[in-house]
Amino acid sequence: MDVPESDPDADDRRLMLLVAAGDGDALRMIVERHHGRLVGFLTSQLGAQAVAEELALEVFVRLHRAAPRWRPEAKLSTFLFHIAHNLMLNEHRRRARKPTSPMESAPEPGDDTHASNRAVADIQEAFLKAVEALPEEQRAAILLLVQQDLSYEEIGKVMKVSVPSVKTWVHRARLQLRKTMGDEFRILS
Repeated sequence: MDVPESDPDADDRRLMLLVAAGDGDALRMIVERHHGRLVGFLTSQLGAQAVAEELALEVFVRLHRAAPRWRPEAKLSTFLFHIAHNLMLNEHRRRARKPTSPMESAPEPGDDTHASNRAVADIQEAFLKAVEALPEEQRAAILLLVQQDLSYEEIGKVMKVSVPSVKTWVHRARLQLRKTMGDEFRILS
C-alpha cells in the first residue's frame, strides 16, 4: 500500500497555527523548510550572501510577529516571498541612497561559487549579469518563476500586481535575456 505524500502547504498551515500559539519548534521547522529558497532568491536579487542571510532572518522575524494575524488564504511560501520582496525593495532603495563600497561586492570568505566546469561558470556569470541588467520588476518576476517555481498567480500576490502584469514582465525579461545572451540563453531554458 502506498503511503500518501505529505502536503507541504497543509504542513505550513498547521505549523503557522502552532507558531501563532507560541510554539518555537514550529517556527524552527518553518525556517528550516523555507530558509534556503529565501536566501537563494535574495542573493540572486542583491548579489551578496551576507545581506541575503540578514534579510531572510528579518523575513522570519516579521513572520513570527504576524503569526497571530496570519490567515491561510494564500500559501505560506507566497507570504514569505512577499515579505522578502518588500525587504529587497527597501534594500535597493537604501543602496541607491548610500552607494555600495567595494567591500560589499568582494567575494565573502568560504563562498564556494566557482563551478568546477569553467564553461558552466561562464554561462552562469553571463546569465546573472544579464538578469542584474533587467528592470527591477522583470528581474524579480523571472527569478520568482524560475528559481522559486512560483506560479504567475503567486508571483502576482508576492509583488501585489495583476497576473497579466507578471506575464508581461516575464515575457519581456525572457526577450531581453535572449537578446543579451544569444545562444547561451537557449542552453539555460
